[in-house]
Amino acid sequence: MQAQVTTSTDVQTPAIDVREVTKLFGGSAYSVSALDGVSLAIGENEFFTLLGPSGCGKTTLLRLIAGFEQPTSGAIDLYGEPLAGLPPFSRPVNTVFQSYALFPHMTVAENVRFGLEMQGWRKTDMRERVAEMLALVQLERHADRKPDQLSGGQQQRVALARALANQPKVLLLDEPLSALDLKLRKEMQVELKRLQTETGITFIFVTHDQEEALTMSDRLAVMHEGKVLQVGRPEDLYEHPTQRFVADFIGETNFLEATLVDVDIGDGGAGVRLRLDTGAELTAARSNGQTAGCRVTLAVRPERVAFGSANEGAGLPGTIDRVVYFGTDTSYHVTLDGLDAAMLVRVQNRTGAARHFREGDAVRLQVPPEAVQVLRD
Repeated sequence: MQAQVTTSTDVQTPAIDVREVTKLFGGSAYSVSALDGVSLAIGENEFFTLLGPSGCGKTTLLRLIAGFEQPTSGAIDLYGEPLAGLPPFSRPVNTVFQSYALFPHMTVAENVRFGLEMQGWRKTDMRERVAEMLALVQLERHADRKPDQLSGGQQQRVALARALANQPKVLLLDEPLSALDLKLRKEMQVELKRLQTETGITFIFVTHDQEEALTMSDRLAVMHEGKVLQVGRPEDLYEHPTQRFVADFIGETNFLEATLVDVDIGDGGAGVRLRLDTGAELTAARSNGQTAGCRVTLAVRPERVAFGSANEGAGLPGTIDRVVYFGTDTSYHVTLDGLDAAMLVRVQNRTGAARHFREGDAVRLQVPPEAVQVLRD
């Protein structure tokens, strides 16, 4: 199975270029593969996210870039310079951890100043830089407070100011929002993107939260079992996943099994005709390289499905089994005629929407070709 990755030739100015990196932990007899031949290019001034479940290898990759671990094989370059053999303190890279790791006995200003003192900055330059960083994270009035006098979001801003103070070329963020409550986490998502835009520093962000990744990223990589499965802009990965894991991990998705009946149809000649096991047919705007006769898996986002009249000839016939009201929208669970599979349909609650449908109603589901994604696996 060929994963879609981004190489250094695809990125105009790669800040980080990862080439065929493998990382094994443990002895030779019982080694565990955390990364398996990962290649990835991250652009200059990019907010790039490594997204995946626990144990997929995203934090291991971050630690390799930081220098806390060394690859078993492969290479990592920073702006064209090899990182092999460089200890963490010699790399122009800083890391913000989930725990923030602030010094409790120091004030906010002293925490931000600490790294500059270690690098031997002059006192006047340090004062100016600390003031600049506190203004950037909007904590000027809290300069003399200790960390235990701050909220979780304020502590995170101090950690960011400290990490940005010595102007690293790349900032690594290892799930820094996971300890915050939902409302504050959403506020800090916006704040992080603002900081990245204002500083122009390459941010590499690790998370297992799909909404977080979609909200902040210029591009993201979905990882699974030590591999990069797909790389792209948030809208590309959401609208056009190439593999089942990617489609399933990012947002809600309906999966249907079908046979590819015909290829190269439609005005542009790129469309395909698909037949479900019930005999009902769908059209997709494009295939994933499969040929006629292949068994394929289809992915359809719930919000892209519409209700048609039950007596219409076109569409997928079914019965509504369950209706769940969410305030902003309503979800309908529809069992398709002749299949055990249920389709999830989400409809915004606005004037003219399909809220009049009830459990037990017979319906037909309309699925436009551009909403049908033919998966590779």
